[in-house]
Amino acid sequence: MKYLSLSAAFVCFGLLAQGQPTELDIKATQTALAKINDSLFASKFEVTNDQYLNFLSFLKHNGQSDKYAIAKIDSAQWKDQLTYNEPYVKYYHTHAAYTQYPVVNISYEGATLFCEWMTQQYNSNGKRKYNKVAFRLPTKDEWITAAKADNSSATYPWEGNDLQTKKGLYRCNFKRDATDIEDNGGKLNDNADVTAPSKSYWPNDFGLYNMSGNVSEMLAEKGLAKGGSWFDGAESLKIDHEPSLFTAPRPSIGFRYFMEIVEK
Repeated sequence: MKYLSLSAAFVCFGLLAQGQPTELDIKATQTALAKINDSLFASKFEVTNDQYLNFLSFLKHNGQSDKYAIAKIDSAQWKDQLTYNEPYVKYYHTHAAYTQYPVVNISYEGATLFCEWMTQQYNSNGKRKYNKVAFRLPTKDEWITAAKADNSSATYPWEGNDLQTKKGLYRCNFKRDATDIEDNGGKLNDNADVTAPSKSYWPNDFGLYNMSGNVSEMLAEKGLAKGGSWFDGAESLKIDHEPSLFTAPRPSIGFRYFMEIVEK
């Protein structure tokens, strides 16, 4: 669990090239889904910068300027939650080191448009497994079911009630308090700068990564997000914690799509 800091990333990688959008990789999309029940699946990972930028490129290259204006990333929002913000404003959504990090600073409407685009891409692909599906944001109950992974008494998406493993490693990415930082020599044990890659830490029993921590995940009900984030304290990580509220794009809020089978 070693993640690049932004400064280290600048040395190692170049900027993302935003060229022609690629077609949806059906095989990769289906592999990245975890079964919740017979008709509902969830992405194993929070939607990444790479995925979202491909979606934006599709809108741009197909002349859908109205949708692009709604879905575009508001990277200036980094200034509200970080004092050392300028590198993130400039590079987080465009630097090649951050392709697999969760997309943030997008609106509820943008996330919804992404899901609609996924639906259209999937249902029009001849290699699809199911005849008709709908990608969408989850309801609160669906998100909780996915996080608990068949353990109705679960407090967190992992076994037990501890935030650390037996080796002292944190199980997710959240805001440590002063005691946590002091106990770890003034450093975060995972080396995450703000967010961590969408595939990081350990999956729950359904195979879902980062259901708690990293970025809060939008729900189908506008303005609500679950799971807590890198900017939130430990209490927000509990599965049954009340959803957080948001009215605008935030650096701590992203999303995970669910896929409902409409017609097998």
